[in-house]
Amino acid sequence: MKPLKYILFYLLLSASAIVFGQEETVPYPMTVDSVEMADSSEGSRVQGVKSSRVQGFKGSEGSESSEGSEGTSKKSNLLKPLKWTLGIVDKISTYLMGCDTNYVTPQLYEFTAQAELSYFHDYFRISSTAGEKNTHMTLQSGNPLTLGGYVFWGPFGFGRTWTLDKGTSADYRNSFALNTARIIAEIYTFESGSSTKFTEISGINLAGRDTEFKGLDSYCFGLNVQYIFNNKRYSWPAAFGENAVQRKAAGTWKAGFSYDHMEIDFDRTKVPDYIINQIDTTLLFSRVSYHDYGFSFGYSYNWPFRRNCLLAVSAIPTIGYRRSNVDAPNSFILNNITTDIFFRASLFWNNTKYFTGIVVDIHTYSYREKKFGLTNSYGTLKYILGFNFLKKSRYKNP
Repeated sequence: MKPLKYILFYLLLSASAIVFGQEETVPYPMTVDSVEMADSSEGSRVQGVKSSRVQGFKGSEGSESSEGSEGTSKKSNLLKPLKWTLGIVDKISTYLMGCDTNYVTPQLYEFTAQAELSYFHDYFRISSTAGEKNTHMTLQSGNPLTLGGYVFWGPFGFGRTWTLDKGTSADYRNSFALNTARIIAEIYTFESGSSTKFTEISGINLAGRDTEFKGLDSYCFGLNVQYIFNNKRYSWPAAFGENAVQRKAAGTWKAGFSYDHMEIDFDRTKVPDYIINQIDTTLLFSRVSYHDYGFSFGYSYNWPFRRNCLLAVSAIPTIGYRRSNVDAPNSFILNNITTDIFFRASLFWNNTKYFTGIVVDIHTYSYREKKFGLTNSYGTLKYILGFNFLKKSRYKNP
C-alpha cells in the first residue's frame, strides 16, 4: 500500500503546484522519513503561498487606494479652472453691482419677469429750402398699442414688444440690456411708422381731408453705453431696471457713447392725390439712411418720496457725427455734427418682490443741411407689472 500512498501524494503535490503556479519535483522512491519531511515542507510551502497571497491582496488594496487618490487629485485639478473662473466672475459682479446699502437695496433675487403695455408715438418733420421758399411737412403715427415684456437674469435682460393694432403688425422692438450699478448698456432694434398721418404741409389745408399715409417705414439699430459716476448711492436698476430699490434720494452725472443706424423709407405712390398735386416736390424723398456716432453727458436723479415709491428723471444730451444718405430728386450725402437728446422718467412702487409703475421715453434725432432737414422723434409710454423670483442664497434666512 505504501507505493500507492506515495503515488497519490505525488499527484496531490503536482496538482497543488499547478494550482499555485509552481512546479515541484518529488523524488521517487521515497522513504517514511522523506514523506514526513515532504509533509513538513508541504505545510511550510502552503503557508508561504497563503502568506504571499495575503501580501499580494494587501498590495492590491494599496494600489487601489493610490489610484483613488490619484483620481481625486485629477478631479481637483479639473475643478481648479472652474473655481478660478467663478471667483473672477464674482469679483467682477461685486465691482459692477456694489452699492451703499443705506441708499440702495440691491437685487435680492436671481430672476426678474415683467409685462409691458405700451403706446408708441413717432414724429417726422421734413423741411426744404431747395424751392422758392421754405417749406415743410410733418407726419405722426397713430399711437399703436403694443404688448411685450422683459426677462432679467441678474443684470442681463432681454425684452420684446409686438404691436396689437390692426394695420401695424410689422411694428416691433427688441432690446438686450445690461443694468448694473456702474455701467448700463442696451442694444436695440425696432421698426415703426407703418401707420402714420400727415398733420401739417406747407401751403395745403388738411382739415377734414384724408391724411392717412401707409407708405412710411422706419428701422433703427442702436447701441448705448453709459458710465454712472455716483454708482454707490444712485441706482439706475432701481429707476428703470426694476430689480433694486432706492431708499434715499441721490443723483449722478453720467457719460457714455451711442451708435444709431436709421433707415426711413417714403413711398410716394401712397401719398393722397390732392397732396401730390399741391406739395413742394423738394419735400419728397425715397429713402434716408444715416449713421450716428455720439458722445453723451447728462444727469439723472432718483427721489424716493415714500417707502418703496420712487420718482426718477434722466436727461442725456448727445453731440456727435452723422453721415447720411438721402435718396431724393436731387440725391446727396450729408456729413455734419449733430445734437440729440434722450429723456426718460419713471414712477414706481417696488417692495423688492413685486413692482409696478410707469416709464416715459423720448428720443429725438435731427439733422440739417443747407437745402434739407429731417427731425425724427419717438416716444414711449409704458405700464409695467412684474415680480422677482428665486432668492439669492446669500440673502436667504438661515
